[in-house]
Amino acid sequence: MTVARIAGIGLRRTWARPGATIEAIVEFDVPRAGRMTLEVDLMDVDRVVLRRRRRRRFDAGHHRLVFRLWLPNEARHGYGIRANLSSANWDPGAARPSTALAWASVEAIDGWWESPRHVALTSFREASAASGLVASAAAWHVTVAQAYDWMYRHYRYEATTETFLDALGRLVSHRAVRALVDAGHAAGIVTLAYGSVYGAESEYVAAHPDERVFDASGAPLSLGGTFFINDLRPGGGWRTRLLREYEHACRRFDFDGIHMDTYGPPHEAVAADGTPIRFDALYPGLIDEAAALVAATGHGRRVLFNCVDGFPLEAVAGRNQAALYLELWPPDDCYADIVRWIERARLAGNGKAIVIAAYVPALRDAGRDPRRRAAAIETAALLTTVIAAAGASHHMLADGDRVLVEGYYPAAVRLRAGEAAELRAAWVFGARYLHLLSDPSAESVPGAGIRILDRDGRPVPVTATPTAGSVWMRVTTTPSGDVLSLVDLRAQLEDRWDAERQVVDRNTSWTGPDPAPMRVFCRRGRLC
Repeated sequence: MTVARIAGIGLRRTWARPGATIEAIVEFDVPRAGRMTLEVDLMDVDRVVLRRRRRRRFDAGHHRLVFRLWLPNEARHGYGIRANLSSANWDPGAARPSTALAWASVEAIDGWWESPRHVALTSFREASAASGLVASAAAWHVTVAQAYDWMYRHYRYEATTETFLDALGRLVSHRAVRALVDAGHAAGIVTLAYGSVYGAESEYVAAHPDERVFDASGAPLSLGGTFFINDLRPGGGWRTRLLREYEHACRRFDFDGIHMDTYGPPHEAVAADGTPIRFDALYPGLIDEAAALVAATGHGRRVLFNCVDGFPLEAVAGRNQAALYLELWPPDDCYADIVRWIERARLAGNGKAIVIAAYVPALRDAGRDPRRRAAAIETAALLTTVIAAAGASHHMLADGDRVLVEGYYPAAVRLRAGEAAELRAAWVFGARYLHLLSDPSAESVPGAGIRILDRDGRPVPVTATPTAGSVWMRVTTTPSGDVLSLVDLRAQLEDRWDAERQVVDRNTSWTGPDPAPMRVFCRRGRLC
């Protein structure tokens, strides 16, 4: 150890309410005893809004200092935390002063719904693993977790024993579920219970045949013959049972709300009594009824509704849910499709934050091939980047260090340490610039007249839509100023967001014809 080094900046919670006090924990190594200065700055973009300084003699070795920082009162705002360790005041025998820097981010929000950064929790075997899973998720600035397939059955959430096998044969401990919920509360991460809107297992519909629904040919609708779709009409048996289980989950397990999951197509069915059913007509009332029931259990609990394939976004966007959550699949598999859905959600959502669930099958398909795996990590990074630049957050994370590759979440692929650091950088970037990337009042404006030059002064090809072979340029006006986002797709051969991507080097030295007024903040060369 020859120079001072900052090991990292830790936060007890990665978000707090505007005006609150947070604690930043700086850990650093000193090569030899001497006087040093450690400054911790709270940064609004590139402006220091608060500075704390410790200047004293430190012994050689590892140190840990806690700094209390007061967040400004500005609503829904992201900040950087910069630690600067300097040996400028060392004794005269020092060869030369050394400086070490480290960064972190913190969000000032009233609640998770203002910045819904998602993780799926899929492992409920051991209560002892709860703190580690939550700590891993917190490093990604996660604010909300979805406890996926945590229940005994889709029609009865709590088993008669603490440990049991779920409908697909996985071992689940409800003691572990409760431990995860408690650990999340301590870290500022709320946990929503997965709750199937669509239906239940075969034994339930066998006992309640009048609650099944059918296609036009009279065949019962199901998901692979495992989970059967049920009649959601008000007052019916399935809807009554479903809402009772939602309430039970919040009261018995202290969940912070319900993730209301749907199944996608078909969007219509025929009830057992022959009545035609349109699910887009039933979902809005169900959301409001569930939200009211969950809220009545206390603690500000809320619901989130999954619009699979975006259906039925406009019908449910104005209902009483925490944010807008869209799970997208092919044929909406181009970057432009992602941006189009986010714009639709912005228009319909009346200020609600937007979550895009879009998975990375390329990582599953890559196997152990190093080249293909690197390409799959690029796929995930570019997908997250496009979603962030369009003003939404990306749901692709499971258990803090795994990436979702399909709709069955336990099938997620574990990241290696370097891969996790690469992808996590995008999430930390998004937290720091929350108010610039996804302000609800942001408006897109034409970028005509803006030119970007490379280091040799040559024009960089730009386009107003994310298209392979060019740089996607998005310009928005926000209360904090105009924002220019640049996403480099020049090396890509196609626009599909779920395909393997070409790995590119970090971009440097992009300028405008008059670079003086430009302030550029790059996230590993992808989003600037």
